[in-house]
Amino acid sequence: MRNLMLLVVCCLSALSLYAQTPSVDALRTYAEEKGIPPKEYIFKLFEKSDIVVLGERDHRDTVQYDFIHDILADPRFAEQIGYVYTEVGSYNMNDDVNRLLQGSYPTDAAFMDSLYAYYRKSETFYPIWEKYNRIKFLKGIYEINRTSPRKIELGLTDREFSWDEIRTVEDYKKFWESRTVNYRDSLMAAHISEMFARQIPLNGKRKALVITSQPHAINDSMILKKRNTVYGTQGWWMKKIFGEEKVKIVVLNWFDYNLFNGSNFPMTGEGHWDAAFELMECRPFAIDLKNTPYGETAYNGLVGGTTINVKNKSWQDVADGLIYYAPLYDHVAAWGIEGLVTKEFEPEIKRRLTIFFQATQPGAEIPMEAAIDEYNVFHTYPAAIKSRNEVKQLIQQVLETTR
Repeated sequence: MRNLMLLVVCCLSALSLYAQTPSVDALRTYAEEKGIPPKEYIFKLFEKSDIVVLGERDHRDTVQYDFIHDILADPRFAEQIGYVYTEVGSYNMNDDVNRLLQGSYPTDAAFMDSLYAYYRKSETFYPIWEKYNRIKFLKGIYEINRTSPRKIELGLTDREFSWDEIRTVEDYKKFWESRTVNYRDSLMAAHISEMFARQIPLNGKRKALVITSQPHAINDSMILKKRNTVYGTQGWWMKKIFGEEKVKIVVLNWFDYNLFNGSNFPMTGEGHWDAAFELMECRPFAIDLKNTPYGETAYNGLVGGTTINVKNKSWQDVADGLIYYAPLYDHVAAWGIEGLVTKEFEPEIKRRLTIFFQATQPGAEIPMEAAIDEYNVFHTYPAAIKSRNEVKQLIQQVLETTR
């Protein structure tokens, strides 16, 4: 009985450690003393590891792609790494996208026409991917390749899909309910493994940057009781495939979006992380997470492509590094691509929308005009959901109550 009680006390003590929130001062001091510029941190990781997984925040946030473009545009990337893989994009479109990004065009307008023609095929299994940063990302790689002697290769990792093969609602239902859609994390890791093995080594080594959303990027797994199978995140699978130290997972600052209930605003570490960043005048930094105040903060997030929350874990359990780039109130959600839906393309996008909604939301009214507006007109909104001033005030409240 005594041993049992001791075990219970130890377990409760361990859980309480995860629940602790480091002080704002401790977080600030650590970041100021140990933090390094984010881009240099990424290249430093590549010195010892083969793959760096960058866990992006809200798919729509375009500000994070300023940082991503800065990494790719650095001459070291094309010369030493050369390959970038993304969650967004169907595996079967790899030849198409690299012909586009490595092609030669007489004018910028000619490239944009080709980019839009490619984009209308739809890189994903949605009617079309409306996030503006994807166009920004693709255009950025083309601009780098246009002037670089060594071209960057893009790898698309998601489930194979083509709207040309979807003719009926039943076709889409069969696809939507397939195992490869519902187990995308392991599939994307497998696709990366296949493409990585075919990479042409640079300086005798294969290396790659992987960009995937934070729930997929983290290192976590669980047992699905109904099927008695292991469900692992993309990051977890990649560490299993390539080796723990060969893969480094780095996450970008965000908020605990999965805890948002429509009115609250769940900032990481009860807002202490963002308050510390504010005291640093929002100077970007990057750090390792292990055995740090940041790493010991409780992690709240989803397990890959599921609706299940990670349980009783800290940040150092699910990721290797953290990058703070731009405060929450400067994150911008942008969607809609001006001129994407032409009169010629409109019948096809309506066909896709009809099939998609009838397959996934049978009986629901199809918001045809609203959807087309969402695809075809540029929109912006605070990616942190609340307004810039509201978020600033919430961070200020944390500072006032913790100092």
